Amino acid sequence: MTDKQENIFSMFTVLHGFLTANSAVVSTVPAFQTATEKLGSLIQDIQDVDSGRKTIKAGKSDLKAKAKNELAEAVYEAASALYTYALEKDLPDIIERTDNSETFYKKMRDTVLLNEAADVVRLTEGRETDLLQHGLTAEEIADIDVKRTTLQNAIVAMGTSTGESINATKSVYELIGEAKDLVNKQLDRHAVRFRKTNPEFYNQYAAASRVIEMGVRHENNQPAPEGE
Repeated sequence: MTDKQENIFSMFTVLHGFLTANSAVVSTVPAFQTATEKLGSLIQDIQDVDSGRKTIKAGKSDLKAKAKNELAEAVYEAASALYTYALEKDLPDIIERTDNSETFYKKMRDTVLLNEAADVVRLTEGRETDLLQHGLTAEEIADIDVKRTTLQNAIVAMGTSTGESINATKSVYELIGEAKDLVNKQLDRHAVRFRKTNPEFYNQYAAASRVIEMGVRHENNQPAPEGE
């Protein structure tokens, strides 16, 4: 949820908590009880939607981090072999290009690391036999491309996760709108019946409902509690 949605959601829980604690009064009007239960159900639905969105996003973020770490390690190992090879052959350009630490690769931005991996693979072309003497096998070179594709796919999945997050936010927005309507059009109207028969309950309800009204509900047309 966004900060605003979190704020609105907390407001609903306050009102529902009050009504639940006063179920003996609420249950005297069956429709009031039904509306209260509906608010509780909507609160649960909002929690479920938001929890699912966070789980999806966290899972895909973990996969991307793992893919990036594995690619960075593979690039470093290949670059190290290229570095010792270049020292042996006195190839200053390659020495300068590959004289980096493992941390250097791990701190790269995703897209930069993808490009770096492709460049390192290109540097190995035509040198496979010599690099084998420096501990870099053809299989390890090929594995860089595999790990590069894995990271690319993980980045795409994160983009999809962002879309899912937006959709989930829209769903939360819709559920909050439904809860607001429930409060304005049903709960408020049931509560007003107790204005004279149970003013203490009504005044407490009005106080709880004012919490919800903080910046999110329009002023309703119900008369103010007596004494206000």
